Order: sequence, then C-alpha cells, then structure tokens
Amino acid sequence: MTASAHYSIHHQLFDLPHLTPGKRRRHIKGTLLLMHRGSGLMQLGRHYFPLVAGEAAFLPANTLFAWHALANCRVSRIELSGRLPQPEQAGRFRPTALLAAIAGKLADWQGERAWQGPHGRLCRALYDELPTQPLLPFESMEALTARVAADPAGFSLSDEEQQAFSSRFGCDAGSWQRQYALLQMLRDLPKSADPDRLAREHGFASFPQFEQDCRHWLGSPCHTGGKTG
Repeated sequence: MTASAHYSIHHQLFDLPHLTPGKRRRHIKGTLLLMHRGSGLMQLGRHYFPLVAGEAAFLPANTLFAWHALANCRVSRIELSGRLPQPEQAGRFRPTALLAAIAGKLADWQGERAWQGPHGRLCRALYDELPTQPLLPFESMEALTARVAADPAGFSLSDEEQQAFSSRFGCDAGSWQRQYALLQMLRDLPKSADPDRLAREHGFASFPQFEQDCRHWLGSPCHTGGKTG
C-alpha cells in the first residue's frame, strides 16, 4: 500500500482465504475494486450484485455500500481522493487490457511503495485509465451472473454451467450459496428472537450447523452481537 495519508491514490491488495463480511458505510473517497480471483458481493441498499474475476466496480465518494469478499477472493482496492476528478456514478465494468495489466502489476508488486517511485507512477497510470472504462449500471450483468443475482439462495445449474460458474466465481455453486446464506444469517441474527428457526429459514439444519459453518468459512466463531450489511 502507498501508505502516507496525503497521497491522492491509495492501492491495497486483499488476498483473503476466508469469507470477509463488510458493513454498509459511506466512504469519503472514491473506491475502485478490481477482481483478480474469486468473487464477492457488492451490497447497495438491499440488493446484492456479484462481482467476479476479471470485473471491476467503481463507487463515488459518499456512496452507501458494503463489500462482502468471498473465500479465496483476491481483489485490489484503490481509493481516490475527492480532490481528483472521477466518475460521479457508481457502476461495474470489465477493465480494458491496459488497466488490467496495470492492476496486475500493482497486485504483484514486491518492491518499495514510494509515491515518487515506480509504484506511485503505476497508481497514477491506473487513475489515468479510469475515464476510458465503459462504466455500466450494476444491474448490467452477463447471463450467468444475472441468474445468480436474481435468486442467490435458490439458483441451480447444469453440469456444464457448474464448470463455467467455478471458473468465474472461484468456487462451486454450493459453496457460494453457503457463504451467501451465512451473510444473510449474520445480517438477520441481531434482531431474531429465535436463532434456531432463523437458521433453518436460511437453509441450515440447526443453529449449531450455522456456528460450524461460521468456523469453516469465516475462520473463527461468529460474533452474533454485530450486524453485517
């Protein structure tokens, strides 16, 4: 990461072995997410939009959103100072070859991360490419992704579609739906008077099964007092 707080373009790489739920909040900077591997869910209001390997998303400053990274996701997050001209609308896009190459170099960077050095120049080159990207509404998705978004908990796939799904989403459909169920359960649990019933409503055999899935996908016991999304 280019660490100094006064830098106008900050790059961070997140290589996440576990499901990493986010919390909805407004950010004072523009946020660019570039997916290198796996998938995640962009939450805008009550809507969840999948973002998969090879895709990107931009959120202007003050956009209320949550980003939920699924297990084995590898994603670059670039924050842009409000002083920099940038798109005014949120949206998704498939990066051009040049932007993808720059993002890949930043993700694999092993050297010094000085603003005045090569790393800083790559950050500025990435920003310079942003206006050329074809920004689309989050609702604009390829057919398979649109099916998943339309019914995240209940979609089913043929054997051929399973292969395409695993290639794009970074896991099989069952594992993806299990993580989605966990996110929904974590969101609803703080206001539930009957956790075991809630667990069954979200597809778990019981509340202990939910807790077991927490340990598997989150890498730690669930913190049931908080709220996700």
